[in-house]
Amino acid sequence: MKRFALIATAAAAGAFAASAGEMVAYTDIDTNSDGMITETEFVTYKTAKGDVSQAEASEKFAMADANDDGVVTKAEFDAAVEAWKDKKDEMETGSSY
Repeated sequence: MKRFALIATAAAAGAFAASAGEMVAYTDIDTNSDGMITETEFVTYKTAKGDVSQAEASEKFAMADANDDGVVTKAEFDAAVEAWKDKKDEMETGSSY
């Protein structure tokens, strides 16, 4: 019984973090599962909740598309997420590396 409670608590925490935008899975955005995120897929995902404009989402897509080929690969996505985390950590601590 305790094991189930721990698993349920962990699942709820994960779902909460995901809804807060902290744990986005690449596959959540790559809706056609072709291994690449197009600007349309990215903008659709980012604007779904209504808190990001299409222009803001397109700008974020352009930043993530490191080689400007019109798609974001898993490697580009991971690099963009890491850069975002580093920037967030820097803003929270007030330091730069």
